[in-house]
Amino acid sequence: MRSTALVRPPHRPRKSTTPLNNSLPYKCYVSCLSGNEVNVFAGCAISGSLEQIQVISAVEKGKGWVGRGMSLTRSKDGSRIHVSVIGMKDGEEQDRIDTYAVDPATGNLTFLSGTPVMAQLNHVSVDHTGEFLMGASVPSSVIVVHPIGPRGQVQETPSDVVANASGAHLILTDPSNRFAYAPSLFSHLLYAFKYDENCGTLCPNTPDAIHQSPGAGSRHIAFHPNRRYLYLLNERDGSLIAYRLNPVDGSLHEIMRDWHIRPDLEGEPWGAAVHVSPNGDRLFATERRGNTLAAWDLNPESGHVSNRKLVDTANNPRDFDVTPNGRFLVVAALKDDCLEVFDVSDPSEPPKKISELSTGSEPGWVEIV
Repeated sequence: MRSTALVRPPHRPRKSTTPLNNSLPYKCYVSCLSGNEVNVFAGCAISGSLEQIQVISAVEKGKGWVGRGMSLTRSKDGSRIHVSVIGMKDGEEQDRIDTYAVDPATGNLTFLSGTPVMAQLNHVSVDHTGEFLMGASVPSSVIVVHPIGPRGQVQETPSDVVANASGAHLILTDPSNRFAYAPSLFSHLLYAFKYDENCGTLCPNTPDAIHQSPGAGSRHIAFHPNRRYLYLLNERDGSLIAYRLNPVDGSLHEIMRDWHIRPDLEGEPWGAAVHVSPNGDRLFATERRGNTLAAWDLNPESGHVSNRKLVDTANNPRDFDVTPNGRFLVVAALKDDCLEVFDVSDPSEPPKKISELSTGSEPGWVEIV
């Protein structure tokens, strides 16, 4: 694995962001893989109810890598939504990042730009300065970093490319923005980087990876808001691993592990996503073979999870997000073409399903602003 910086842009000061008001309505953005579209929903922060307000079609989206694409991420101030669009596998359309402006009053999206990228990015994220977009590509085994311009549009020339990142499925910077981590589905490990937020470049940390059990299929990570813990979801062995994050050197030290699968699961586990609640008192994960949502109590002091509660979901809960006030959780059920809204406000109770809404074909990503 080698990090190759193509361009080193000059230092730019970090943008200030305005914290979300937890009493305000929320907006929910859902990309639909076969539908080639982004569905926009307006939500009530008090009741959790959702109403569809807009549908955006992604033009020229092809079949791409096994017919999947269109991961979502938002700018740190919530004013932009970035969509990874996979072009035709054997055609002329390029893989790209589409950027949309978010109307601050309605949440509706307006197209701003489409930026060609070098690989099919199955996951994208924005660093904590808001100045760089990162992407991971499983089929190309690369990680890329792109500067974000002053109007919030992704720039075409990357600031860094990490080659030979076998099976990199996702990349996120830690809350300090000094380190970055990328789980690998194929190599069954968690890549670890040092990150330069001034230049948007990555270099391997020491150690450069945390190895998992053979066949674990490392897929998704989440950070605790207190900056002290990282949680890794392994897709294929059903494990959930908690790490203590050293703020000095970015090293990770395992403190416990649990399982995100139902005990009577038939077949190989198929984990999907993991998130920590905004106030850091609960951890959630979805699993697609048994169609379940798991919720744990989370101790912010020790980083340990306990008292796991499992509830059923619709078919293939591929992704989800938690509302800013932590009261509701929205799951995208890929094979049932729907969203499910769960009330997760009471830690003593299992998540409670309160509504279900139809979406476009195969909803695959959820981003709540």
